[in-house]
Amino acid sequence: MGLVAGLVAVMVMTNWAATPADDWPGFRGPNANGVAAAANLPATWSKTNNVRWAVDVPGRGWSSPVIWKNVVYLTSAISKKPFKQPSPGLYGNDYIAELRAKGVPLAEVNRLVRERDNEIPEESDEIRYVLYAFDAPTGKMLWEREVHKGLPFGGRHRKNTYSSETPFTDGERLYVSFGQNIGMFAFTLDGRPLWKKTWPPQRIYLDFGTASSPVVHDGTVFLLQDSEQESFLTALDARTGEQLWRTARASEGLLHSSWNTPYIWKHSTRTEVVVTGHRSVRSYALDGTELWRIVIPGTTMPTPSAFSANGLLFVGTGAQGGDASRPFFAIRPGASGDISLGPEETSNAFIAWSHPRASGYTPSPALAGGRLYLLHDTGIMAVLDAETGKELYKARVGGIGHTFSASPLVVGNHLYFLDEEGTMIVVEPGAEYKEVAQNSLDEMTLASPAVADNSLFIRTETKLYRVGR
Repeated sequence: MGLVAGLVAVMVMTNWAATPADDWPGFRGPNANGVAAAANLPATWSKTNNVRWAVDVPGRGWSSPVIWKNVVYLTSAISKKPFKQPSPGLYGNDYIAELRAKGVPLAEVNRLVRERDNEIPEESDEIRYVLYAFDAPTGKMLWEREVHKGLPFGGRHRKNTYSSETPFTDGERLYVSFGQNIGMFAFTLDGRPLWKKTWPPQRIYLDFGTASSPVVHDGTVFLLQDSEQESFLTALDARTGEQLWRTARASEGLLHSSWNTPYIWKHSTRTEVVVTGHRSVRSYALDGTELWRIVIPGTTMPTPSAFSANGLLFVGTGAQGGDASRPFFAIRPGASGDISLGPEETSNAFIAWSHPRASGYTPSPALAGGRLYLLHDTGIMAVLDAETGKELYKARVGGIGHTFSASPLVVGNHLYFLDEEGTMIVVEPGAEYKEVAQNSLDEMTLASPAVADNSLFIRTETKLYRVGR
């Protein structure tokens, strides 16, 4: 579901403990911002050129690779029965319009759309939820652990998987979530199970499935569990899995589920846990107390993750439509209570600036050279001045025909955008759109890539690639 004025500032405004450059401990990397400033990656590659190795990964999953001490960790869901296959792009509204134009009743429209786009539990077989470890230098599988086995409680959208949550490691343990309906699990780095935490299964909006990944800070695992029945943010002891606290969350709208990964915002005043929800952004103290909130008019889909740089928090929440409600905010530290904007406001005491239609729907934002790069699934990218929020330009990344779910990377002096069909578009940051290369692996991928040891680790539908010189 992936940044600072000048890349040097990224190394100063870190939000995690110092992490070796060759490690990528969780979703969007060591600073949870998609930045690997010191890495040296090739700008061009193919299935054979500049590929160190490629290995088959059993099953299906859109979790991102996690790398620690030359080991790549990855999760997958395996079934004897074939999964309903995904296809790239945004879809649903066009099909709905076509059916309504034919006079199909609304109830039947909903049934047909779910039949096409969702895989419900009755269509599924028993699923093995698996954790893999691969040797980073060679690609050799080191071990495999079956974490759970059973029939799924809920369904999934066919663009989602039953293994879309990215693991996290703090260098001591590996924390693996398969969503609220399966549970949270901890392992040693050599694959020995330590503890598990489960919750009563909950219904997810339209059987879209789950995707929120765990994050770890100072010995505590934070996990967002938003569903249509019961939503909460929880904190677990990283050593034992004991629940330290659980804070109930209420949505501002009719929908409640979310697929957002929490962000740990550490600044001079305090450390906060920032999450988005339907029609809201909220921040919590490390004891679970709500600190502040922004209520957002209109319908939004909470998927992209926040990040911070240069004393500001950058956070947005998107929607499918190209010009629908997709607000993006730059927030100053120290807020409390309701800091929502008034009807005609674009800023206030704690919202430095805002943009009503800039956030991506699925990809998280990126920042390089003082510019924010906000990519929508449709391929339209808005580039904003990070200090003022002024829109500098828009561009269609890769040209016509590219759609995106993976979050972008900032590596050295390039931006890396991975489209849904396995093509990485390499762009030079600057005052205008300047494309450097397009590199195709010719297979669908929605997982955000990882960077370690001057290499790019890309998960496609069936394989894991290590790209590097």
